[in-house]
Amino acid sequence: MAGLPARTSLSILVMLTMAAAQTFEAATVKLNQSGRNPGSTGRSGGQLVFENTSLRECIAIAYGISADRDYAISGPAWIGTERYDIVAKVAAETPKEQVRIMLQALLAERLHLQLHRESRELRVYRLTVARGGPKLKAVPAGEGGFTWGAGHVSVKAESMDDLADHLSRPMFALGAPVMNATGLAGVFDFTLDWTPDSAPPDAAPGPSLFTALEEQLGLKLEPSKSKVEVLVIDHVERIPTPN
Repeated sequence: MAGLPARTSLSILVMLTMAAAQTFEAATVKLNQSGRNPGSTGRSGGQLVFENTSLRECIAIAYGISADRDYAISGPAWIGTERYDIVAKVAAETPKEQVRIMLQALLAERLHLQLHRESRELRVYRLTVARGGPKLKAVPAGEGGFTWGAGHVSVKAESMDDLADHLSRPMFALGAPVMNATGLAGVFDFTLDWTPDSAPPDAAPGPSLFTALEEQLGLKLEPSKSKVEVLVIDHVERIPTPN
């Protein structure tokens, strides 16, 4: 950096060091055309490894959102079907948030991913307290747990925010995000049983999810609209640049 003032040279060096800290030391990104399903993601032995993982899930992990929220990422349909293998070298002590930033940089470099955040008004459900009041009793805070099966959940020490988050997932087939509007503080233990719409015709009859929430928990799902933050993909390429 000959010819530059010492302070300027130092500033450039700091910027270069910070930029390097946000990229992997080594990484490969390849299309996976095996046709296998599902894929896997993990981090161990100084490596971040994604195998047969959809681009939607890669983006969701990089930006800290849930991949199963279809409404949370807006882009071409193929991001949910094209699958990739990613192997990146990362020090064991690197914080999770830093790894996300590094993954963002990798997707931008190899797939030319460009996106922005946008607030959109979407159809949602508001989780509220039913007219008869809640049928829940707060429990001491502890290690939470959520066990799910077709038409049954068992919950341990989870909040209403947690419940709304679970209800937003495809397993409940509501097709829209759920917002906690109960005003109930604390954490709760409870079970919930209902008959899914997808249940076979010969299944034992039972309440719908809406009825079960009200009868068993004293809660209600109300259709509404709300502003929801969405990741909007402006540009992305299927074929990664050479490793």
